[in-house]
Amino acid sequence: MPRWTLLLAGLLIGAAALAGCGSGDASGPTPTPLPGTLLDPPKEIGDFTLTDHTGQPFRLSDLRGKVALLFFGYTNCPDICPTTLAEFKRVKALLGKDAARVAFVFVSVDGERDTPEQLAAYVRAFDPEFIGLTGDDATIRAIARDYGVFYQRVSYEESAAGYLVDHTASTFGVDQEGRLRLVFSYGTDPAAIVARVRALF
Repeated sequence: MPRWTLLLAGLLIGAAALAGCGSGDASGPTPTPLPGTLLDPPKEIGDFTLTDHTGQPFRLSDLRGKVALLFFGYTNCPDICPTTLAEFKRVKALLGKDAARVAFVFVSVDGERDTPEQLAAYVRAFDPEFIGLTGDDATIRAIARDYGVFYQRVSYEESAAGYLVDHTASTFGVDQEGRLRLVFSYGTDPAAIVARVRALF
């Protein structure tokens, strides 16, 4: 089982808990905060250009006006990645008509194997509207640093390619202006993701 390393310390420090010291309000119990980290203020991130699963150039700025949920993974991932995309499918279903206002993006951290054709078969198996992105390793690493994402190859003889990829397992929410606003840990309830995303509309 790969070690799914989370290197979000920088983001989480900047996203200190929103609940301040209480004043003892007797009106009722404090509501339980939704799962996920809300970055307030938002984190400015750079635009990027990668190749999408149709073989065309794709810029993050192409999604302006929509909320984007991004996940960094790879198509040969044995567990975390397919589970996350299955949860994306649930999130989309729970959004109902609001799903048209959200983009679901899978960014490959294994560009050597994840060609556009490979990505197309993979993301379309979950939903035909999901977006798969790939590129060279130097470009992906620069983008990953912007999000606090870590990944590295790990030798694994049982894999046909001889390696797996350890990677951050978080999902990132980018608002309509292209700023990083949300970070969800792996396994966050899709209903909670929906509530957080709707709050950005």
